[in-house]
Amino acid sequence: MRRLALPVAIAALLALGGVVLLELVRPAAAPTQAQQAQQLARELRCPDCQALSVAESQTAAAANIRRQIVEQLDAGRTPEQVRAYFVARYGDWILLVPTSPFVWWVPVVAILVGVGVFAWWWRRGGVAVASALPAPGPGLREQVRDEVERLDV
Repeated sequence: MRRLALPVAIAALLALGGVVLLELVRPAAAPTQAQQAQQLARELRCPDCQALSVAESQTAAAANIRRQIVEQLDAGRTPEQVRAYFVARYGDWILLVPTSPFVWWVPVVAILVGVGVFAWWWRRGGVAVASALPAPGPGLREQVRDEVERLDV
């Protein structure tokens, strides 16, 4: 059973990679105007709720922004132009998704640094623990008994 674990894991990773590759290569259908409006509403923050998108919020301000999105798309503006309009009006704060790619890399870098520090700490701690352990041999039982007796004092 253990001999099959590695080949099965490799096959699963290759299959997952193939599915991801197909999704990336497959051409996407052009979104309708309603889909574009819905996507833009999901990307913009509600000015009243602040924790919800315009699509999720039921406030009057969110309804007004949704109406403005539809009107601007009807007028022939692209989603990028509509997004830029709201950024110019409210500032970058209105966007729920960070615009800088740097923001997306911060968690990845933090995890890698954490793993590196943990590995360094583990290696240093492992050396100290290994040198503190008694050498295996015939007197190991007596060493453990002596240590337990010393601790019971």
